[in-house]
Amino acid sequence: MIIDSHVHIGGPPKESEPKNFAKLMKTSKIDKAIIFRYFYDKPTIFSNRYISSVVEQFSNQYVGFAWINPNEETATKELKESITKWKLKGVKLHLEMHPTPLEKLRKIFNIAEKYTIPICLHLGNDFNQIEILSQEYNVKIIIAHLGTGVYCLDINRLKKAIELAKNKNVFLETSGNTYPLVDYALKALNPTKLIMGSDFPHEHPLVSVKIIELLKLSDKNKDLILQKNILQILEV
Repeated sequence: MIIDSHVHIGGPPKESEPKNFAKLMKTSKIDKAIIFRYFYDKPTIFSNRYISSVVEQFSNQYVGFAWINPNEETATKELKESITKWKLKGVKLHLEMHPTPLEKLRKIFNIAEKYTIPICLHLGNDFNQIEILSQEYNVKIIIAHLGTGVYCLDINRLKKAIELAKNKNVFLETSGNTYPLVDYALKALNPTKLIMGSDFPHEHPLVSVKIIELLKLSDKNKDLILQKNILQILEV
């Protein structure tokens, strides 16, 4: 099994329409994908209802995460509804796009801990917030793009993310990076701490899979990165 843990679903572009990406998954032998969406011209509630409808239609292929802006007054209510009503299995926070004070992040982490859902984080510049939160809460944290951003390839940010990932509940997702940085993260940590993601449509999922296949690891350890680690986080 191969799971792509970072996919933006819903066009544009047309390739990311649910039916089209499902077809790409089949030809690429990707079994499941974690999906979310942020429509820039609409409130997040629209995005999250949309993702819920996509998962309902493609339940065998897709696992839905809510996209929440913690600064909005309705953030906590919307996240609760996303979990209990729309059956989404995690939450995506984009802290570069939506820089958030610590107290508002705590409200999101409170809900995540209560409902036992993971948080996928696109980090901004404040790594200290996540260090504090990872110690305060028993919440699985997936740091997107190895903490570097999308093809920013900043080794100093990666080193900070690696330090965060030494916490038992923090994991690094590989999308938006090249083989040398993924290999660097692997050598600094171990295969139990990495999760494969593509950030589709920014990258083809098989490019991200190939990076994992090229790592000097046993097939058993590659399987951890390609599927078993994320399955354990999702508790499925």
